[in-house]
Amino acid sequence: MDLTARQQEIINVSVSLIADKGIQNLTIKNIAQTIGISEPAIYRHFKNKFEILMTILDSFELIATDVLNSEEIKDLSSLDKIEFFLLDRYRRCVENPNLSKLMFAEENFQDDEQLSKKVLNIMHSHKDEMHKVISAGQKLGEIRDDIDSIALFRIIFGPMRLLIKQWGLSGCRFDLLEEGKKLWEAEKKILK
Repeated sequence: MDLTARQQEIINVSVSLIADKGIQNLTIKNIAQTIGISEPAIYRHFKNKFEILMTILDSFELIATDVLNSEEIKDLSSLDKIEFFLLDRYRRCVENPNLSKLMFAEENFQDDEQLSKKVLNIMHSHKDEMHKVISAGQKLGEIRDDIDSIALFRIIFGPMRLLIKQWGLSGCRFDLLEEGKKLWEAEKKILK
């Protein structure tokens, strides 16, 4: 996804506005005021608020796809691929707490059918990709095969989402990466 510098600025401000004040306060007027430009200037970069929101969601999808398809994880074991993905998620949240408030708050998008469908598609895409990793690990004997791979996916990623939510709600008052590593170590015991 190639965005101009101004488009990226609009996206970043939009993420911050949603994280701080909720999606209902994301307006072209508020975006323009925050950046310090006119409302018509926003429309030169995006058709409308919907396009901004879809671009935000597209960026979430791209982040996961890039991680899962990176050269860094190509030759890793299944467990190491899962760990790489999880730790990448935690790091991204620490680097951009506003992004984490939005990335794991699907309810922000549920009032619009197209946006909620997009969010659901992203979730299914992540599930499908991780399902491949888990299934491959089961076939190789790296991951236990007496539990359904989709159930294992939920066992791994449900707690990650909860931990990130707790971190955000606490005002980011604990070391998310350290707690995420502890959680992963516990999950590995379940998976082996």
